[in-house]
Amino acid sequence: MIHNLKSKLLDEFSHGFFLRQGGVSTGPFESLNCDLNSNDEESSILSNRAIIAQNMGLEPSNLITLKQIHSSKVIKIETPVDSNLIEGDAMVTSSKGIGLGILTADCAPVMFTENKARIIGIAHVGWRGALDSIIENTILKMTELGAEIKFLNAVIGPCIQKENYEIGAEFLERFLNKDPNHLKYFNTDENEKIWFDLPGLILAKLLSIGITTTENLGQCTFALSDDFFSHRRNQKNNLGDCGRMISAIKIC
Repeated sequence: MIHNLKSKLLDEFSHGFFLRQGGVSTGPFESLNCDLNSNDEESSILSNRAIIAQNMGLEPSNLITLKQIHSSKVIKIETPVDSNLIEGDAMVTSSKGIGLGILTADCAPVMFTENKARIIGIAHVGWRGALDSIIENTILKMTELGAEIKFLNAVIGPCIQKENYEIGAEFLERFLNKDPNHLKYFNTDENEKIWFDLPGLILAKLLSIGITTTENLGQCTFALSDDFFSHRRNQKNNLGDCGRMISAIKIC
């Protein structure tokens, strides 16, 4: 059975942060892997994406994803395009009948809605994207379509949480070189291990832009192996490639 998480903040739009269950993939990609770039069987991936599209009330060709590159590039989608051909890490639209989808396996899927102007956005936010302004760029692109920041809502979906996001000193230094105030999103424990709060940084960025209606679903992809794929968990256990969950939203 397919499972997804929803937010009341996004109730006026069809949306879901989909978990890994309910698909047809097997082995390490079990079962709802939607990543066209993974080593999973292509037929299984396409079947899984069709399952998501049906759940969203879409034709499979109208469920759009990107070739994600950990960038700050935002794409405006006006008509259906071939998924995985366009590079970028966020999308916005004011068009009905199009589903915007982001693939994740530890990075944060972030959904944006503007209820008055009926504009939506979705972003793939990892540490690189957060550092390089993917959130700010997504909101800017929405305002170019007519969205007003005071009417924006934002929801952070399942991603790796601070208690499982260990990083090295070089990683911390990169953030501090960008802005010394980033230090508040890092903790060092008694063993000198450093931990990074990705959703905490995202929430702070949203607030600094003026978006006060926000939610962090708080589900940890690393910890909950039955529910979520996790690139970092696979790396830690020498398990190789893993699947990707999809988070999707459309204007009703």
